[in-house]
Amino acid sequence: MERRRGVKTMLPPRIKLPVGGDFHMDFAVNSTPQTMLIVGRRILLAAVAGALLGLPAHAAQYLRGQLIPEIKLKNGTVLHDVTVTAVGSTTVMARWDGGRGSIPLQQLPAEISTDLVAAAGAAKPAFPAPAGQPGGPPALFDPAWASAELPTEIKLTNGFVMHKATVTRWDKTAALIAYQGGIVSVRFQNIAPEQRPIFEARKDEALARQAKDDAAKAAGQVASTNDERAHQEADRATRQAAEKKEEEIRNGISFHYLVKGMTKEQVRQAYGRAGEDHGDSLFYASRGHDKYGNSADRFLIFKDGLLDGWHDERQGEPAGAVDH
Repeated sequence: MERRRGVKTMLPPRIKLPVGGDFHMDFAVNSTPQTMLIVGRRILLAAVAGALLGLPAHAAQYLRGQLIPEIKLKNGTVLHDVTVTAVGSTTVMARWDGGRGSIPLQQLPAEISTDLVAAAGAAKPAFPAPAGQPGGPPALFDPAWASAELPTEIKLTNGFVMHKATVTRWDKTAALIAYQGGIVSVRFQNIAPEQRPIFEARKDEALARQAKDDAAKAAGQVASTNDERAHQEADRATRQAAEKKEEEIRNGISFHYLVKGMTKEQVRQAYGRAGEDHGDSLFYASRGHDKYGNSADRFLIFKDGLLDGWHDERQGEPAGAVDH
């Protein structure tokens, strides 16, 4: 009851309706039918609002690390048994039945990309710099990255994409990359965050294999150098022996004595015409000496057209024969 200018006024009854949590709606109720209709509508709206406020928030169905039985990309590709291992700003890294690699977010179904991006954003701590960069949190390591295929479309933090790219040389902080535009050295920190972990994970194994290959190449070069040196030495020795033999033959012709390696013509020049020529041998009567110093016949023996040796023997006295 309210006293106004000396008149007692009866206030209409009020209804306080809870609509969820600590919130409520307060209605004044009048006894007229029109007022009651309005109040009824307000009560209905309050009930709906209370039900909505009481609903739990949407729970993400698709999370990083969760096995997704099947994903149909917008380009029509169907992937089975998919597990997302990393979520970037424009792509996700994933492995699936028969492969692994990066998938553009825009190719994923809307409900999956929404859940993954939302979960990644909620899980990201408040650091001043992105993961893996100076001042930021350490990048989470997924063991699968160590065996993941390196991307052939390498994305840099400045937005540039290196098409048909392959790593030709590794360093501790960078990689030498060949792509359509040439060959350049790229620091890992300049590779897009969604691809950088793969390079970091593959780096140690690649460096170890590279060092082993370098050692093998160096050893091979040393062996090749040694082989070449030995070959050159052998060639030099062969040339020197040939030059020495040529000089001996010239002296034999000049001073009329036999030298192994002479041709028949050179033998004739040094020794004169033979008494008998049997093709692979020549006979010179009384031109040799047996082991007792007596005069003996000499038989010259040729092999492959060159003088291979000679045999001195007196007729009927084989015991005193001498081979040269």
